[in-house]
Amino acid sequence: MVNTKKWRLMRVISGKYKGRKILVESKSDYRPTLTRIREDIFNLLLHNNDLNIDFNEVILCDLFAGTGSIGIEALSRGVKKVIFNDIEKKHTDKIEGFLKKFNEENYEIINIDPYKQKIDILDSCQLIYIDPPYNHSFELIKNKILDKINSNILIILENDNLIELDNLILKKQYKNKNLFFFR
Repeated sequence: MVNTKKWRLMRVISGKYKGRKILVESKSDYRPTLTRIREDIFNLLLHNNDLNIDFNEVILCDLFAGTGSIGIEALSRGVKKVIFNDIEKKHTDKIEGFLKKFNEENYEIINIDPYKQKIDILDSCQLIYIDPPYNHSFELIKNKILDKINSNILIILENDNLIELDNLILKKQYKNKNLFFFR
């Protein structure tokens, strides 16, 4: 039995894993992407022609995976493959445990610090989701990560602040979050 004081539940919104529960530690060093934001992301990816994404052919990298909710949702909705990266192995172990329960095979797990190491596998991706920890500034992300990514890859950046981007395709604002879609 799960101690409900230590864990919260997130549910997969749609697709083959719809309704499946992802356990999230109540006090953790990551912030799960809210259900409404996850739903908006996938609706935009599936229905916005400006983003030019063929979901069935997409390899997505969830660069700061945390709970893995973005990548799990993407797999549930039929992306070709998801690369889950988190510097904390305990996070990726939980993601892998979830995926193994359902015999999912279209994923890869890596534990690389994207600020210190170039992730060569990113070049094979069509979509990269970046939701870094709270204290990571946009300048750090830009200088250490974004400047190393090919300009043909669609990037979704979740950030607490409003930022200016030259190559912005779409921006979605929430009460205390912002989503930026750009190449």
